Amino acid sequence: MYKVFFIFIFTTFCFSSTINFQEEKFVNALQASVYKNGIIEIKNNFIKVSYKDFDTSYIFFSDHFIVKDKNSERELKYEDRVELSIFYKLINLIYRDKKDGIEEFFNLDSIENKTVLTPNEYLSNSIEKIEFKKNQNVLNFLKIYFKNEDYIKIVQN
Repeated sequence: MYKVFFIFIFTTFCFSSTINFQEEKFVNALQASVYKNGIIEIKNNFIKVSYKDFDTSYIFFSDHFIVKDKNSERELKYEDRVELSIFYKLINLIYRDKKDGIEEFFNLDSIENKTVLTPNEYLSNSIEKIEFKKNQNVLNFLKIYFKNEDYIKIVQN
């Protein structure tokens, strides 16, 4: 379940910009990777994540998010989907340097020029750790390690 919101964590760069990214999702059980390309728009009041060749997009605001496809649009509260609340907090940490609420779920460390997030007990059943490295406003990489040895890696194209 937590993998769903981490798939979106490719939002890694400037405040008001459009970023092309590639996501690699490695599935250990199959010993195979699946690649997707997407676009993220980071604006002052929202963040929009969409994949190329898929109809669904996600628009994140401070107090709610919208799931949109070509046939419908649903507005949901973060209380209804805690994993997306955590995702929004991670985006704010990585892309806007805001720690608002992230320390409730993760311990933050700086190791070898990388930021390492170690989950608390609530998330530690599914997430091993999250690592990212950025130079100024550019994300070099973001990698999410799961307990089952799967991972998701995001890089800017």
